[in-house]
Formats: sequence, structure tokens, C-alpha cells
Amino acid sequence: MRSSDRRAAPYPRARRRQRLAGRGAPQPRQAQDHHESADGYAGLVARLSDRHRLIRCRHGLQWILQGRRGERRGRARWAALGYFRTRAALIRASHALHDAPDPEALAILDRLPARIGGAQ
Repeated sequence: MRSSDRRAAPYPRARRRQRLAGRGAPQPRQAQDHHESADGYAGLVARLSDRHRLIRCRHGLQWILQGRRGERRGRARWAALGYFRTRAALIRASHALHDAPDPEALAILDRLPARIGGAQ
């Protein structure tokens, strides 16, 4: 078969769409995300409420208290409210939030090490 006989789309993107047309809709990502602002971030420590959560930074040097800031592609986006190296400062900041933290989340905070990142 000659290349001129094939019915290929004239542009690379259109050819790719033709190839993928029979595969169905793309599946949502199941793996955890490596972006700290993503809803599925792998370093989640605790959900303090519907609007607040605590994560460990990707290098394990600090805890980041985050607030929910809208959505992207149907999933929540998170923005940093504060960065903490000590458990005491983190607990003070979590109590200062407008919505009361979940008692189970506070128990998780109480079990965290006194300092993060290995420094004493």
C-alpha cells in the first residue's frame, strides 16, 4: 500500500486523535500527585477540616498548613497558609483557624514529632 493511498489526517494532532478514537475516554489519574497544591498530594499528614489540611513538604523539612483555594479540572487546589518546623507552632496556628479542626486531626497533630526534618 502506498502512503498516498492511506487516509491519514494532514496534521499530527489529528492523526493522534484518529488513533485514540477507539480507546474510549481517558481514565482519571489514580496515582498520588507530587505537586504540593494538588488534591492528591502524596505527603498529606491530616485533613483538619473541609477547608484546611496539613502536608509534609516534598523534602521533609517542614509542615505546610494549607487552605482550599478553588478547583482545577474538577479537583481541589490548595494554597499555603503557613510553614512550620515545630509541632507547638503548628498546633497554635491550627487552633487559630476560623473553622474548628476535627478532633481526630488534632490527635494526629499531637502525635507528630516535636520538630520536623531531623533537627533537634
